[in-house]
Amino acid sequence: MTLIRQLFTTFLPALVAPCLAATAFACEQGQGDCVEVGKWEVSVGLGVGVRTNPLADSDDIPLFIVPQINYQGERFFIQNLDLGMILWQSETQQLNLLATPSYDQVFFHRWSPSNFFIEGSTLATAGKDTGGGKNPVVTEGDGGDRELVTPEFMPLRERDLRDRHMAGLAGIEYSWSSSLVDLQIQYLTDFTQIHSGEELRIALAKQWRYGKHQWLASVGANWQSREVVNYYYSVSDAEADERGAYITDAALSPLLRLDWNYELSARWDLRVLASYRFLPDEISASPLINDNKVITVFVGGVYHF
Repeated sequence: MTLIRQLFTTFLPALVAPCLAATAFACEQGQGDCVEVGKWEVSVGLGVGVRTNPLADSDDIPLFIVPQINYQGERFFIQNLDLGMILWQSETQQLNLLATPSYDQVFFHRWSPSNFFIEGSTLATAGKDTGGGKNPVVTEGDGGDRELVTPEFMPLRERDLRDRHMAGLAGIEYSWSSSLVDLQIQYLTDFTQIHSGEELRIALAKQWRYGKHQWLASVGANWQSREVVNYYYSVSDAEADERGAYITDAALSPLLRLDWNYELSARWDLRVLASYRFLPDEISASPLINDNKVITVFVGGVYHF
């Protein structure tokens, strides 16, 4: 892993900007569900949506305008904030050099660029419980989805928190597509040296069409190294209240997503999207966090330019 990180740190900034692309297989015009080579696709969603914010004393993130930008070249592609370079491809497989902004800073910065896009990655397996070293919490509910309730501590806005910046992640993506399911595996490392951490993402997705209806369902997991998790969710002595400092370990976050589109006309689609990210104990036990999930929902019309 260290050698791979050094290679990306040295060579990637000269090749691509800091972002990552979800895979799309190139094709010529008129071929199936692939992406036409050399064509820009720009659309904007107008509707009502929200991304819940698990950060204590923080408002949820509204979603009213959701842009979508795609470009597929023979060797280079763009999807929203993500860029990619195709290293090798066949009819069913693809290997890409990828880059993407980090995601977790969206909870700390309302105007983060990632808060204007609905993330394309769908990433999931069970979270890991590492045992001791966590701050005690009281939960409401029966052990399922729950909101974490703590005693009255100093609000975050009154504490001197360090900035949590957006990191640039880059790495390799392998994807495999079949008539039944699509597989995506990504290994990413921080080439901007913001937190010097690593992420491993795995996703399975299924797409199907019926008339003007199109569905996408996916399940996956995002593993983040302890450097990533501690950069965003640890609490230093200078930031701590009476609960004290908090240091944690690597974390595995399950993710689910369901996306439905209905074609209203040549320019307009109706879209409903819902995604669920489970926050494992390594993250949800942080004194900065008061929930163990992130839910994103958007309902609206999509206009294609």
